[in-house]
Amino acid sequence: MKHPHWRRPLVAAGALLAAAIGGVAWAENTDPASAPDQAVVAPAATVPAIIHAPDEAAFRQQWGAPVAEQSDEFNGTAIDLKKWGLFGAGYDETVGCSPGYHDNGQRCASQTTQSGGYLRVTGTADGKTGGLWGRTRPFRYGRVEVRERALPLGNNGGKPYHAVPLLWPDNDALWSEAEIDFAERDVAAPTVGLFVHSKGTKECKVVLDSTQFHNYAIDWQPTKISWYVDGVLKCTINASIEAFSRSNGGAQMDMFPDNGALMQPARQDIDWVRMYATPDTEYQ
Repeated sequence: MKHPHWRRPLVAAGALLAAAIGGVAWAENTDPASAPDQAVVAPAATVPAIIHAPDEAAFRQQWGAPVAEQSDEFNGTAIDLKKWGLFGAGYDETVGCSPGYHDNGQRCASQTTQSGGYLRVTGTADGKTGGLWGRTRPFRYGRVEVRERALPLGNNGGKPYHAVPLLWPDNDALWSEAEIDFAERDVAAPTVGLFVHSKGTKECKVVLDSTQFHNYAIDWQPTKISWYVDGVLKCTINASIEAFSRSNGGAQMDMFPDNGALMQPARQDIDWVRMYATPDTEYQ
């Protein structure tokens, strides 16, 4: 993509941060700048009692246990505001709206909910959608896997929403050199792509029914990033991305058409998002 998907939510004065991570692979989208420049290795607290499935990259590649601070199973009764901020809401808030992607439509906190073991973003016919931004400590290098789907909620003849789990640099200005969109597509499109923004845009696509749950993962290393779908390696790109990043939890649907366009109602479901540290992982 030529333009960034993620933008910091517009919130009241004193609102902080908003971000994700940065990384890459072959073929086809807080406290940021105030954080110290020195990178340190953080203790690797792990999530207990995770039963991995054979179609996860973490299972097949033996990545071990995920880091608790950077992961979420979404099994609680409400969104964990220590880990996530809501698009459209202020810091520590759960209500509000802000302009959507390129000022198209709205991102409203009411459109992002958690129940029944899932995180959900719902897009309406009039362009109201939502998403998350990560509040955990920025890191660089590591592995992130998300189980996700996005599906239409009827056919009204409207334009499709754009769904994308992505990694976004802690410094927004670096998006063109440090954005990884690792499951990007229009809702119900026949293909899903990896888009890497680093000294140009590289892309990699696979034919896939993304209205069904699939596991999307990246392995971000200092000189390359590998992309996995359902545990299978799809492509690898040689690239050096040094920016620190955060995860958006895989929850983001964007309105690409201009304001006033009729949108096809849709929903994005996230079962879990997990981050795995490697010997190269550093925290800001």
